[in-house]
Amino acid sequence: MGFEEIHYSRPRKYGQGSRQCRACSNRHGLIRKYKLDMCRQCFR
Repeated sequence: MGFEEIHYSRPRKYGQGSRQCRACSNRHGLIRKYKLDMCRQCFR
């Protein structure tokens, strides 16, 4: 069990853990402007 599974194990309604990339489900480097909801890597 890695850090991400432990850290995001409980459901979140707000904060970084509540949002994820619509393409790859990553939670880091999210672009939320204009409701894109994509991480930097997928946005490229």
